[in-house]
Amino acid sequence: MKHTPFWWEDAPRETTIPETQPAKVDVAIIGAGFSGLNTAIILARAGCSVVVFEAGQLGEGASSRNGGMLGPSFHKLGIAGLINQYGKETTHGILRESIGFVDFLADFLTSKNIDADLKHTGRFQGALRQSHFEATQKRIDGLNQVCGEIAHMIQPKDQHLETGSTRFTGGVVYHMDAGLNPAKYHNGLIDVARKAGVIIVPYTAVQNLAKTSNGFNLTTRLGRVQADQVAICTNAYTGKELPWFRKRVLPLRSAIITTEPIPSDVMARLMPKSRMYGDTRRMVAYYRPSPDGTCIIFGGRASSLRDQPAANARNLHRSMCEIYPELKDTGISHVWSGLVAYTFDHAPHIGQHNGMDYAMGYCGSGVARSSYFGQKLAYKMLGDAEKGHTYFDNLDFQTKPLYSGNPWFMPMVLGWHRFMDRMI
Repeated sequence: MKHTPFWWEDAPRETTIPETQPAKVDVAIIGAGFSGLNTAIILARAGCSVVVFEAGQLGEGASSRNGGMLGPSFHKLGIAGLINQYGKETTHGILRESIGFVDFLADFLTSKNIDADLKHTGRFQGALRQSHFEATQKRIDGLNQVCGEIAHMIQPKDQHLETGSTRFTGGVVYHMDAGLNPAKYHNGLIDVARKAGVIIVPYTAVQNLAKTSNGFNLTTRLGRVQADQVAICTNAYTGKELPWFRKRVLPLRSAIITTEPIPSDVMARLMPKSRMYGDTRRMVAYYRPSPDGTCIIFGGRASSLRDQPAANARNLHRSMCEIYPELKDTGISHVWSGLVAYTFDHAPHIGQHNGMDYAMGYCGSGVARSSYFGQKLAYKMLGDAEKGHTYFDNLDFQTKPLYSGNPWFMPMVLGWHRFMDRMI
């Protein structure tokens, strides 16, 4: 097994280590993922001088380690929970805005001529028991009422049209979901950003960040940079040099395997419509065909907070075979993992703290909405209130007492979820 992302086979990472950085810029962005690069492109096209710092290899983090699945990323609290927390108007605005995330990214890829293997496939989520089906039906009725016909239920007698698994009791199809190769998308973003004049500096962590009377001073291995504005786009990879932000995100490890090639007739039986897939277990599982339809990419929570490829491969293979038993003898070609950032209110956040602009906390669904938030952040930094507006504005970015950024308690929480899933 290779311990690098499957996506890197068709979209290798850059390895050049830069030896210079600008001394002064209009904007310094920390984090060269989807948020940071989208922010940079808008700002550079508006005439700003922009530098983007990346602590490691370009795309080394979540941007090229995810499953390449795009969706509206509906809030995990549900409609009732959202209304209770934010009120009806904001709730409906958040839901309707979320519907547009996939089309937003599709339009962007087309406008910038980025070939990222984008396919509008829809997503099937299987219900693991009757009670799950009924709860899903209730949730979909509410979403359809607010957002229009965005999904439809699949009765148990018809689920063979959606999946070759017999593990489910029906399910739901979300119409707007899509899939792509995230590493190809990230490489395309890098090209667009550089053509716009953005300076990208990989392998260069920001070691210190200090606010001054006329902006900010940033210190890296290459020296000091003065910037009028700073954007924080570090998500799950937020370091100790940014304590206020670090205390507000929970970095959780997600792992993914890719199978060896599967016969075409088996793929057609297991995934008859080549959709994105998931189910209703507590321990999140997400799976899909590769862009060329020859193998299955299967992801879920990692075995621990550290990267443990052998354990991750074993656990994910077992999880995959619970859904598709006939894959028990299918080998694995790739296994890898990376960090995703959850927040205490299960919502992404965009705003400003101590003069620093930020967008982060995508809760495991970041490909489309991190791109969207990155562009919104840029317009906010340009002072364009209309283009920068989002219904996610002004959500309180919460933390918890004594939490410092180390989610030491999450293995116990995840262990409980695994136990409850075994009860299904």
